[in-house]
Amino acid sequence: MRNIKKIILAGAVLFSVSLQAQKTLVDKVVAVVGDNIILQSDIEAQYQQMVGNNQGQALPPDGRCVVFDNLLLDKLFLSQAQIDSITATPEEIDAELDRRIKYFITMFGSKEKLEEYYGKPVIELKDDFKDDIEKQLISDKMKGKVFKDLKVSPAEVKAYFEKIPQDSVPYFNAELQLGQLVVFPKVSTQEKEFALKKIEGIRKEIVDGADFSVKAIQYSEDPGSYLEGGSLGVIERGELVPEFEAVAYKLKEGELSEPVETPFGYHLIIVDEKRGEKLKVRHILIRPQITKVDLNATRNRMDSILHLLRVDSLKWRDAVAQFSDDEQSKNIGGLMTNQKTGNQFFEKADIDGTLIFTLDRMKVGEYSDVLDFASAEKTGETKKGYRIVWLKSESKPHRANLDEDYTRIQGAARAEKQQKSLEKWLKLHKSNSYVRIDDSMKGCTQSAKWLND
Repeated sequence: MRNIKKIILAGAVLFSVSLQAQKTLVDKVVAVVGDNIILQSDIEAQYQQMVGNNQGQALPPDGRCVVFDNLLLDKLFLSQAQIDSITATPEEIDAELDRRIKYFITMFGSKEKLEEYYGKPVIELKDDFKDDIEKQLISDKMKGKVFKDLKVSPAEVKAYFEKIPQDSVPYFNAELQLGQLVVFPKVSTQEKEFALKKIEGIRKEIVDGADFSVKAIQYSEDPGSYLEGGSLGVIERGELVPEFEAVAYKLKEGELSEPVETPFGYHLIIVDEKRGEKLKVRHILIRPQITKVDLNATRNRMDSILHLLRVDSLKWRDAVAQFSDDEQSKNIGGLMTNQKTGNQFFEKADIDGTLIFTLDRMKVGEYSDVLDFASAEKTGETKKGYRIVWLKSESKPHRANLDEDYTRIQGAARAEKQQKSLEKWLKLHKSNSYVRIDDSMKGCTQSAKWLND
C-alpha cells in the first residue's frame, strides 16, 4: 500500500490543500497498463490536487474519471517508452530529484518542516521517490517524442476559428499587457568592507574562547537560525549555495572557517558532525546593508533609464536585457505574468490597487514614472527596489477575433490538433500493451476507448 504523501511529492506540483490529516486510503489496483499499475490512491491524490488548484470552484462531476484517463495515458506512454528502450540517465533523475526537493523545501518553509511532514530525512525521501521520478521522466520523453513535430500554421488557426459557431465565440473582458523593468540597489564597497571587518572581529572573539552559539544569537543576521545558535541542522550537497558548501565540506569536525562570502553576505561556518555526504552545521551571517545613499543612487539610475526610454534612445527589450534584475520577466522581454492565469494578460481586477491608479493615467506604449517596488524573498524578508512599468497593450471588452486574440486562438487550435494526434497515437499503440481496468472504473465514459478496439 502506498502512502498518500509519497504521491504528493512524486507529482509535478505540490497540492494546495493539506492532506496531512487525511487517512491512508484502503488501496487497490484499479488498472494495469503493460507492467505498470494505477492505484486508487493515485487517482485520489491527483484529484485532491485538482481541488486545491481550482481555488474553491466546483469541479466537473466526472473529475476522478478525468484523472483516471490521464493516468492511463501516462502509463501507456511509459509502457511504449519501455518497448522503444527510452531511458532516463542517472544524472537526469538526480537533477530532477534535487529540483523537486528544493521546490518542496521552499513550499514547506524549511528542510526541517519537510522532513517533519514526511517523517524521514531528505536523503531517504530521495530514495523513496527515485523510482517514481524515473518513470515520470521516461513517460515525459515519450510524450515529447509524440508531439515533437506538431505545429499549427496560420491557415489552420484561421480554419479553427471560422468553424466555431457564432454564438460560441468567447467574450473577453478588457485586458492589459504589462512590462516591468526592476532594479534593486547594489551593496556599496564600503558596506561590504564594514561587514567583513565585523565578522572578522566576531571570528577573533570565538578563536579567543567565546562560544560560537552565543555569538550567533548576539550577532547573526540569519532570521531562520540565529535563535538556534546558528544551527542549520543536517544539510546535504545541493541544499545550500555553492560558495557555502564548497567551504563546509572541506572543514573538519569542530573547525572554524575563515569568513565566506555568498550572495547573502559573509558567513562563519563550523561543522559539528560529518556523516558521509551529510553535515551538521552552524553558521553566523553578517549582511552588508543597503543604505539610503545606495537607494538614491539606484533611483537616479532608474531616472536616467526612463529618460532614454521616453526619448526613444533605448528600446524596451534592450533596456530590460541590460538592466533588469527581475529574472522571471527579463527572460520574456520584461512582460509580467499573471499568476492567476499563467499568461501575460491582466484584467484590471487582477492588478494591484496602487499600480492600477498609475495605469489609469497612461496610454498604450507609455512608461510609468519610477515606482517603488518590493519583492518578498524566500527568507521571508522584503527586498526593496524600483521599477518602470510599460503599458504594452490594452484591449476593450470584445468577442474573440483573429486580429486581437491570435495567440489565444492559436493555442486553442494547437490543443485541438494535439488532441487529435493523441487519439490517433493511442489507437495505434494501445494494442502494444496489455490493458486491464477494474470493474469499479468501467463506469467512467473515458474508459470506453481503452476497452474497445
